[in-house]
Amino acid sequence: MKQNNQTKVFAAGFILVILVIIWSLARPFAERIGGGNENSEEKINAEILKAPLITSEDLHSRIAAKEKLFIIDLRGAGEFQNGHISASQNSSADENEIQKKISEGADKNSSIIFLNQGENVFEAAKIANDFVSKGFVNAKYLQGGFSSWQNQAFPVVSGGISPSDESKLKTVDTDQLIEDLDIGENAIQFVDVRDPESFQKEHIKGAVNIPLEDLESNSGKISGIKKIIIYGKDEDQAKKAAVTLFDLNFFNAYVLKGNIEALKNSGK
Repeated sequence: MKQNNQTKVFAAGFILVILVIIWSLARPFAERIGGGNENSEEKINAEILKAPLITSEDLHSRIAAKEKLFIIDLRGAGEFQNGHISASQNSSADENEIQKKISEGADKNSSIIFLNQGENVFEAAKIANDFVSKGFVNAKYLQGGFSSWQNQAFPVVSGGISPSDESKLKTVDTDQLIEDLDIGENAIQFVDVRDPESFQKEHIKGAVNIPLEDLESNSGKISGIKKIIIYGKDEDQAKKAAVTLFDLNFFNAYVLKGNIEALKNSGK
């Protein structure tokens, strides 16, 4: 009886040893399949430390110098509309979507800046590292994210949808516009923010066509000294454009009340 108990204890111990050995061998594979410690604190810190970065001050200087930059804002669409860095593009963190956006004008030597709100530095840093590994040698992430940019009080462009944007709007009616045109047409620039097809069908004589979605990246086509008259497919679109121009320091931009139809009906 005693000998049987010893045999059982030995067998149980042997099985336990075998299980420990099997687990030791299988553990690395299990962790790899299950993600393991992929997002452990050590790996996250290593990813952030490895990633090339740019400060808000440096980015502001490079924008002021009119360098060609591809700024990818990884925040949600609502946050982006409430305020973003001029000429930045909104994108999810999906690499295929990002690749599609930058492939339209960037190459492997282009300066590409990734940013998010700032709380999750790891997201932007990891994407910067991923694109560096793909050969985009000048990919960086914005240190401190959008929060850092705001804290420095650097310019922010809004989508013209918040109540505070109303204070940025100025309007002009057709009577005042006709009076201004009689004084001097060369002192006025019309900006048509509709799509090119609508512009081709009809537009105000002398107007420059800059679709609303391209306004930030093409603001160089707009005069800094003339009175700017904006119209679009409707007044709401024109108001969004006017807010954008205000945020870009064009303080002489006016929304045409009644839009293009009002000027047509005036017979001018």
